[in-house]
Amino acid sequence: MIKLQDKDVLPDLQNIHRQFPRRLVQSVFCFQRVMTLRTNILAWLLICLCGCSLAVQEPELPSATEINLPAVGIFPQQPDNELSDWCRQQAESCHMTPTHLIGIAQQLQDSGGFPLVSEHPGADYEFLLARARNDNHIFIHVLLAWQGLPLHTYKYQFETAQTPFLDVALTKALLKDVKQDNAFSASYLAKALDADNYTADLWAPAQIAGFHLSHKRVYNDPFQGSALTYKNPDFNSDKIEVSIYPIPASDLSNRAALIAEETNKLRDNLFEFARQHQLPPLTMTADTSINWTQQGLDFQGYYLDASIISADSEPFYAAYFFFIQQDKIVKFTTTFPSDIAVNFVKQALPQMQIPEESAFMARLRRP
Repeated sequence: MIKLQDKDVLPDLQNIHRQFPRRLVQSVFCFQRVMTLRTNILAWLLICLCGCSLAVQEPELPSATEINLPAVGIFPQQPDNELSDWCRQQAESCHMTPTHLIGIAQQLQDSGGFPLVSEHPGADYEFLLARARNDNHIFIHVLLAWQGLPLHTYKYQFETAQTPFLDVALTKALLKDVKQDNAFSASYLAKALDADNYTADLWAPAQIAGFHLSHKRVYNDPFQGSALTYKNPDFNSDKIEVSIYPIPASDLSNRAALIAEETNKLRDNLFEFARQHQLPPLTMTADTSINWTQQGLDFQGYYLDASIISADSEPFYAAYFFFIQQDKIVKFTTTFPSDIAVNFVKQALPQMQIPEESAFMARLRRP
């Protein structure tokens, strides 16, 4: 195993190449000149981060006030639910009635906020409806869930005279409430699940080693975490992404093995992608162990380099650094070789504040 110590000489930062954000393939930062499709594929390969699914994901989203609502599923609640319990306890006549999902789904779709409203499984977010009535009122509970986990129940009461317009009235009230609560935001999800709040608890400097923080992305998924993108103002193609996400394991005792699993996933994904697309030979170095002391703090981790050098295309370089802090993987992906990236990584690590293990992840890891 190769080891890198603090005494290694760090060359000056210089312009090399390009990168994209986050664990899934999302977007490509290309040379300013026109590049061929084959060259673009090389760029996608080299900057695909560990754990990527090799599926295209949407590019960086605009601010939260500009994005649409997500795709949602709409289903009836199970017969034994909160509303049915309440209905049985009422002195006056109260009985459960069928939920007419087609009309409500159409109203939600016609609102223009949701890209898809479906009565088939598949969406992360779901509306689960229950409906009851007595002689004078209709009661509807709408449970908002994420991947089967309940987030919040919205409760509505309508006059029976509103029955012909019930779908419209319910949709209007529901949309008003979820938008007012910002119920599809990452921060709302974190609070509802008691998961990591990367918006509030993750901190990193605005500037490190000449790179400026240009974007902080918090994924609407506690398992994906957050990604920070740093850019070099002098060289547009120089980018560094710092990804922070929970370790997908219950036993966190063997840190070396946990990082090795991450680097192995990276290698498998990159080599498989290169094979499928018949790309020029991909070269990846062995994992190199890191043992640093920075600002009185000890850091152990691994890094590796990847490159594609071909006679018919521009060379591509990428470096990947892996560390564990708290219960998170902290991964640096650069668009240039590791010997140039080391200076940034060394300066960044002791300055970052990584969220501690959340109650949500602790429950999942509990035997």
